[in-house]
Amino acid sequence: MKKSLIAVAVASAFIAPAAMADVTISGAINVGIEVGKSSAGSAPGAQSLTQTSLGATYSHVDLESVDDIGGGNKVIFHYQMNLAGDSPGAMGNTGGITNRNSFLGIAGGWGAFKMGVNENVYERMMYTADPLDGAAGPAGNLNILGTPGGGFIFENNVNNCTATGCPDFYRRTQQTIWYESPKFAGFDFEVDYTLSAFKNQNQNPQIFSIGGKWQPEGAPFYIDAAYERHNDLFGTVAIGDTVIATSTSKDTGVQVGGGWQLGDLGLHLRYEQLKYETTGGLGGDNEYKRNAYWFAVKYNLPSGYIGAEIGIADDGKLNGSDVSDTGARMFGIGYFHNLSKQSQLQFIYGRMDNKDQATYGFAGTPNGAAPGSDHDVLHVGIKHTF
Repeated sequence: MKKSLIAVAVASAFIAPAAMADVTISGAINVGIEVGKSSAGSAPGAQSLTQTSLGATYSHVDLESVDDIGGGNKVIFHYQMNLAGDSPGAMGNTGGITNRNSFLGIAGGWGAFKMGVNENVYERMMYTADPLDGAAGPAGNLNILGTPGGGFIFENNVNNCTATGCPDFYRRTQQTIWYESPKFAGFDFEVDYTLSAFKNQNQNPQIFSIGGKWQPEGAPFYIDAAYERHNDLFGTVAIGDTVIATSTSKDTGVQVGGGWQLGDLGLHLRYEQLKYETTGGLGGDNEYKRNAYWFAVKYNLPSGYIGAEIGIADDGKLNGSDVSDTGARMFGIGYFHNLSKQSQLQFIYGRMDNKDQATYGFAGTPNGAAPGSDHDVLHVGIKHTF
């Protein structure tokens, strides 16, 4: 529920009162107690770890303002303060609050053009289909989709990827401009592009993302597809590659998904292929591929809903040859009980089974980088929207 905050006019003896636009404030605070466990894995001498923590998945506060400039067009402003896991303002941290999806733009019957920080369309298609209320949280599909493993989960930045590598295909990019189309016979699309603000003498880190969705009005189904390309983000580092100052890379992700609503039962599925290509690395040129599949169900109840999902990542291929035991399988289930229109109890359990050489991480667990380590997480929390 959104509540309007009317700004107060400012006056002085020398300045005439200035009328201020209405601003709306909304958001969600989602906090739970999490118990996460990571097994020892396949490395000699490794030990299992268990931790308890407060998870603040998708907690945010949003400010919005809209200015009608005539001709069916509006200037739109949105600022989202991030209170979730990747923010210094998360529960238990003492750093400053960061911004999340924030932009200034113009919108009309022709669509919308926006500038700022964006969760690109490639990522959005994965998490909007997820039934566990936050695909980046415990047991969500972003634990296995959009990543090749390597202990990398929930990256955001575009810069500083040369040495560390940035393999994830879900990221909130700064320095981004994007276009969102209106619907044409049930079809709409989005195009995102990051500017060359982080370019240096040898590399030009940039992201291009495009995706479209077809869902005719009143239809019980949808179909979507997305493509994303990363230049000089060096995803092969996630599988042990080493790059140097003159290396370049081109990484691509392709996904196709769909869903069907049968009364109270919703069904979703998705296929994804990630491909990472590095030229001029310390070990020469390398190409790494991996395929993944995801299935989910959601059943609406009078008291809330139940959601469940399964994700499967195949073994990867390095320069055309299979890399054995690098695949993984995840499972998640949750019950979401409505206390009111604004508040909800959440009970979520998830598990990630890594093969002996696989390193898929899991939100809410302590060790995502140990080869062969399996992960379990239990989340019991409250979500409050306003």
